[in-house]
Amino acid sequence: MNPRRMPGVALGLGALVAAGGVFAQRADENAVTAAQDAFGTSIGVQNVGLYSPNDARGFSPQQAGNLRIEGLFFDQQTWTISECMVREVTMRVGFAAQSYSFPAPTGIADLTLRTPGDAPIASAILARGPFDTASAELEAQIPLIERTFGVDLCASYRKNFAIDVFHQAHEANYGATFRWRSAGDTEVVPFWSYVVGGASQIIPGVYTDGTVPLPVFRDQDLAAQDWTTWNWHQTTVGALIRSTLADQWKLAAGLFHSRERDPLGYQPYLTLVTTQTADSVMDVVPPFRADSTSGELRLTRDFTHAGFAERLQFAIRGRAVDRDFGGDALLDFGTIPLLSQAAYVQPAWTFSPSSQDTTRQFDLGFTFEERWTGVGALGIGLLSDHYRRQVQVPLTAEQTDRTNPWLLNLRAEATPRRDLTLYGSFLQGLEDSALAPVSASNRNEPPPAMRTWQIDGGIRWEPAQSLQLILGAFEIHKPYFNTDAANLYTQLGQVQYRGLETSLSLTEGGLTVLIGGVYLKPRVERSIPEPGATGSVPLGPVPLTLTTSLDYAPSSWGPWAASLQFNRLSSRVATADDELHLSPLTTVGAGLRYRWKFLARPASVRLDGFNLGNAQGMHVSNLYQLQAEEGRRFSLTVTVDL
Repeated sequence: MNPRRMPGVALGLGALVAAGGVFAQRADENAVTAAQDAFGTSIGVQNVGLYSPNDARGFSPQQAGNLRIEGLFFDQQTWTISECMVREVTMRVGFAAQSYSFPAPTGIADLTLRTPGDAPIASAILARGPFDTASAELEAQIPLIERTFGVDLCASYRKNFAIDVFHQAHEANYGATFRWRSAGDTEVVPFWSYVVGGASQIIPGVYTDGTVPLPVFRDQDLAAQDWTTWNWHQTTVGALIRSTLADQWKLAAGLFHSRERDPLGYQPYLTLVTTQTADSVMDVVPPFRADSTSGELRLTRDFTHAGFAERLQFAIRGRAVDRDFGGDALLDFGTIPLLSQAAYVQPAWTFSPSSQDTTRQFDLGFTFEERWTGVGALGIGLLSDHYRRQVQVPLTAEQTDRTNPWLLNLRAEATPRRDLTLYGSFLQGLEDSALAPVSASNRNEPPPAMRTWQIDGGIRWEPAQSLQLILGAFEIHKPYFNTDAANLYTQLGQVQYRGLETSLSLTEGGLTVLIGGVYLKPRVERSIPEPGATGSVPLGPVPLTLTTSLDYAPSSWGPWAASLQFNRLSSRVATADDELHLSPLTTVGAGLRYRWKFLARPASVRLDGFNLGNAQGMHVSNLYQLQAEEGRRFSLTVTVDL
């Protein structure tokens, strides 16, 4: 992003303020009070709950291809979700996924766009921290034709973020979301977002082979070479259409395009040899290209009768993906001390030819649901999936994967009492797996989509609008991917995750409480040997996760409010023989907020602290990558509704 363009945006916002009629919007943003449960909600930079798009029940919905834009199928090829495109991200698992026509075993991350409303709104946000991060965001919602046509414009800039990945970085984010409504009941929402950024002094990723005891270190203490850089250009464009047709038919459709364009970049990584030494490799990545066009069209017909209602849905969805992988040049610097600060001269290299992945997927499906007032509901869905993936690796024959499964989902609810709901579901999916890690010989290769299935059930107790308890159990079956004896990332077997999850939400007298917990019992069965892996528990999943978020803003405090966060991770497997474990990890955060008037406009300032006890610990992914828990840090955010 060119920062010199920011004053022009500011002038535009100033003109909007002069027009008058602006009311508060962003100054009151609060992920804790906005969340419907403790399973996961993100608003802006605020995140609460158990799950996120990258972690739900021990898996990644984003990697599995389970993103939705306001309920409609979306295939994302960009590395990140644009903050100028999405206002809120909500995780849908268990009871919250019951309303989805075609839920997914790994859970769904539903993205809500920055759709403009009917009133003019402008907001400015300035933030400092954590650590050396600084950011600014400007947003305006402008009704161009009253109650018919409007636009949301957004621009942001940040620098020195993700300090566990880069020593220096900058990124600009632009977005525009339009909204047109006809005199009838039709709405069209086109949108566009563009993210451009760059980084230097790339911090090495650290991997384990599953046999070495894991050291405790800080990512910032790993040596980064001055000549390493990374740049990215990400574009997402699309449109939503919603319309009420004749005879109670409703149409919802979305068409989206996701594009990533990255020039040459550097990805250093270390593979542990001992707790104090590691093999050092520099992966020089050639220019990268990825494109995906995806979308969904859904027709819904509601039938209303005395005492019960029926819903019939037909859906068409699909994606067309074209992406590069491979062609990297690997520079081996030998075995070095893990925390070595040695500088290397930039060597020469030669790229090999890159490979291409082409994926086409087309689905036809229907669902039928019947709901009886005060009794419950039954639903059935069937999806005919047509999937083809072609991989072209230079000097080898083209590899083609085809599958045409029928995917079933069944769901049921019972309401024996007004405040009590019992729910259950069985569903099958065709989901993607994580890309091959940079340490594998086929680095960044996307595996073919594979069959998965899940069964879950539980209760929701809601004795009052201010109190809700959800308790559920689940069992998930998916293929297990990792590197084999030849360092090839491939399917080695199957994994089974059994678990319990709970969410408690309470709102009373200015106090909002979100309490969540998930207990996981994962098991892997390998049909192909994995080097050093003799245990049955896969690396990555945390057996017990607890989280609590409190927000307290009683009327007696006037403009003041406070927040508190508590997160607890149990000990988890650290080696593939199940013999060594990482220590439990507990972090505590707290925050203060103050509201006031800035030139007669609503404004707020919030100070947030994270990991206030400066707890040290490590995280290990299911791809054997290590990441250190970030230390004590603070952020200061000032928001003004102009």
